[in-house]
Amino acid sequence: MSSDDGSIGHISIHNTQLKHADGVYDTIRLGYGVPLSEDSDDCSPKHVLTKQLDRFPEGQFVAVCEQDGIAQVVGVAITMRTSRPPSDQTLTWAEQVGDLSLPQHEPDGKWLYGVDMVVRPNFRRRGVGTALYNARFELVKRLNLRGWYAGGMLMGYNQYAAVMDVETYANKVRRRELKDPTVTMQMNRGFKAVSLIKEYYPMPDAHSAAMFIVWHNPLYKPAHGKTLRGESVIQRT
Repeated sequence: MSSDDGSIGHISIHNTQLKHADGVYDTIRLGYGVPLSEDSDDCSPKHVLTKQLDRFPEGQFVAVCEQDGIAQVVGVAITMRTSRPPSDQTLTWAEQVGDLSLPQHEPDGKWLYGVDMVVRPNFRRRGVGTALYNARFELVKRLNLRGWYAGGMLMGYNQYAAVMDVETYANKVRRRELKDPTVTMQMNRGFKAVSLIKEYYPMPDAHSAAMFIVWHNPLYKPAHGKTLRGESVIQRT
């Protein structure tokens, strides 16, 4: 799976490998606005990635740009599996995931959980994010999972914080009365915006708030004779 843009080289999507550790780490830091020159107390990137690959190697993806014989990681997607259906009580990122080493991953979980996705700033709006989303949609179908859910950070809220509370903003985004740069894009890709999660993850532009989003796998085939939890999403307002 790949896309090609002559101005930035050839972009291809791969399952993450240990050799990508430094590129993954740099991409996440740049994506969140942390200069590479700054000191960090984060764990060793190779240690964290090793844990991810031990737990769920097929659920980790990188977008790699190859140009002039040089390969560079420019996008990262991190996922895990969970047995908690989206109809259960919503959790914060830390409660759901634990940390980036994915201690809450459940190998037999029937739902994919979107832990994180980051694209380097100078590679945004070039199809990298779309390719990473498509890789995860294909993964859900290939593993015959029920679907995929996550917290979509309300990254546009900071522009409206002075004139409305986050509940009002979230409801307007959900009803498509306002466009949010992250959540509206996710809705356009087929996710259903269900409800607001306050204090989901400490991100200033979103004031830590996220939209609970869910995508159901249209090709899912339940195991014969088994009843699974979470047959439908409860609408929350």
